[in-house]
Amino acid sequence: MKDVVCPYCGEEQEINHDDGYGYEEDELYQQECNCGKTFVYTTAIIFNYDVYKAPCLNGGSHKMRKTRRVPWVIVGEERYRCEYCGEREDRPAPCSKNCNKNKAECWDCEVPK
Repeated sequence: MKDVVCPYCGEEQEINHDDGYGYEEDELYQQECNCGKTFVYTTAIIFNYDVYKAPCLNGGSHKMRKTRRVPWVIVGEERYRCEYCGEREDRPAPCSKNCNKNKAECWDCEVPK
């Protein structure tokens, strides 16, 4: 589906936005159709909002999930993000030697500085 229909011949048209042309609201823009006629158009920007429940903002618990980040070996931490509200939390990365300590506390693990 194209952006508009030519008011003269009814052919579907894709609005040409080369170099940002045609994005300003409350302006008249011109475009030529394949039928040889020139038509004018205006631009309207429409905002859509999607809403979701966020129980953690209403007394509930965060639902934290580990996210991708620079490898924890470099920063010594893992990043978590709440699936509901987007809150972020950095947690010490676990020791790779399974000594029940985090990377920053373990003398056996190398933490890059």
